[in-house]
Amino acid sequence: MDTPTAVRRLYLTGGDGMLGTALTAALAADPATSHWPVRGVSVKDFDIGDGGAVRDDIEAFRPDVVVHTAAHAVVDDCETNPALALRVNVAGVHNVVDACRRTGARLVYISSDYVFDGDAPPRGGYRESDLPNPLNVYGLTKLAGERTGALLGADALNVRTSWLFGGTDERVDPVLAALRLARNGEPAALVADQYSLPTYTADLARGLVFLLTRREPVSGTVHVANAGSASWYDVGLALCSLVPQVPEPKPLAMVECGFVGRRPRDSTLATARLSALGLTLPHWRDGLERFCAGHPF
Repeated sequence: MDTPTAVRRLYLTGGDGMLGTALTAALAADPATSHWPVRGVSVKDFDIGDGGAVRDDIEAFRPDVVVHTAAHAVVDDCETNPALALRVNVAGVHNVVDACRRTGARLVYISSDYVFDGDAPPRGGYRESDLPNPLNVYGLTKLAGERTGALLGADALNVRTSWLFGGTDERVDPVLAALRLARNGEPAALVADQYSLPTYTADLARGLVFLLTRREPVSGTVHVANAGSASWYDVGLALCSLVPQVPEPKPLAMVECGFVGRRPRDSTLATARLSALGLTLPHWRDGLERFCAGHPF
């Protein structure tokens, strides 16, 4: 196995978020990383937009690698409060990058499929080299974060992913929202004409551990997501087949949703680079089944 033996000190922003929680568990479970010192921080510790607080905390821990998952990811909130989106998603990245530069830590930045406009995706999905063109404030701030992270040079890693599920915040997790509605006997209304790669946070976390433990560091941009392009309505149909108590969802068109910010129609990511590195994540249906098995209705 191509894994290092050296201990790496890992600093994790957004440690109590959907991905941060999954990554903490994955690091503890993998023999290659279970002995790594990990410090996870969140908004409860300090404001990521406070450069002094970020710098002092990272310098005190002296990490070898910083995984920056913290973000304001509620798309319409970003649209209506761009100042907050800029503070968290742009200034926050700048603060982390500055601290990484001071300590010599390697940055792993988590970005989004929303950096693409989704109007005419290439066959097989967007590749890492394709030109971003965000449609909304959230996508713009994530792209700005990518470009800030790239200033650290050849060692920085930019991981784009898409459509996460498996967390605790139904504002950003339609699967969780559908399950909670189902407990009251209500069907979820899910978008049927927007497509990407639904991704189980536990699988994304496994992909991150894989990238973090390569003997030859992986840099640049890598797309990490489950296989299988789908709409959230498709996911809802699969969910009601796995959990009989869940009513069949109602299909919605994007134009019916009252979204404030525009969404890409099809932001499916190509994950061929990850496969070439030696890892292919399972289909999202497999991830959904495992998530449901771990969360009995």
